[in-house]
Amino acid sequence: MARPLSIFTDNAGTKLVSILIAVILWIVVLGSRTVEVTKEVPIEIVTNEDVMVSNELPDRVAFRISGPKAFIRTILDRRDPPIRINLQGAKPGAVTYRLFSDSLRVPIGVKVLSVNPNALVVNLEQMKSKILPVKIETRGVLPEGYKLVSIESVPATVKVRGAKTRIQMVAEIFTLPIDLTDLKQGFQKAIPLDTARASVELEGQPPEIKADIRPVSANFKVKNVTIRVLSHLKYRVREKTVTVLVRSSQEAIKLLDHSRVFAEIDLRDKAKGVYEIKPKVSLPGHIGFVSTQPETIGVTLF
Repeated sequence: MARPLSIFTDNAGTKLVSILIAVILWIVVLGSRTVEVTKEVPIEIVTNEDVMVSNELPDRVAFRISGPKAFIRTILDRRDPPIRINLQGAKPGAVTYRLFSDSLRVPIGVKVLSVNPNALVVNLEQMKSKILPVKIETRGVLPEGYKLVSIESVPATVKVRGAKTRIQMVAEIFTLPIDLTDLKQGFQKAIPLDTARASVELEGQPPEIKADIRPVSANFKVKNVTIRVLSHLKYRVREKTVTVLVRSSQEAIKLLDHSRVFAEIDLRDKAKGVYEIKPKVSLPGHIGFVSTQPETIGVTLF
């Protein structure tokens, strides 16, 4: 049978050293200078899906704390999880939520002096959906020699949702600004919407913005460009090649691989007959297409 004092006498040296270290650390901590600082903790508000917060609220709570410098440093370096304000089940209207000092976990020896704010008034409103037209916002100007032929949103409208009183006031929603400064060719890509400006949320995917950008005039010619005809029938082409007028830098023209330039006429859905068609010209992306000479190609399908 073990002796009652064995828990104290077994490995007494090791235990004594541990106690001494703990005492020394505690003395150091208690003897360290007391400081006063502010610790900020993020806020997370949880509501039902059919309601939303409609007023401006702080995203953080500031706790004024004081205590030994060693403890305070640990608290400041610590990453605290957000303070979760659970308003699930709350009905539309004003809800007051109070914040207390015990919302921040602190060790013995550290005091929470104040909480700012100590209460939040949260305005909850019913969520409503609405279909809005997309307005495209641009900034900057195209490089000299290029013009914006057209720009459109695909689709032209989107479905958004927001607080009932807010969404009744919103008639349109803008894209984030599209910078035109260095663009020399058209594009079609998804552009985020400025939902923050409208205080709404997008339902679904953002629209794609389609822009047609073309050179104003040509400064180079690419001669003897091959014409490719796509058809399931036999065909006869009036012109074997075309001259392609382009706008480009001198350096790009010098490096142009002519095998990457061709004119294509797609007649795969056409029946026998005679057609006058504008060819579709394929060019490297850094070279702008202006027109062809001749502009149309005569093709006979038989």
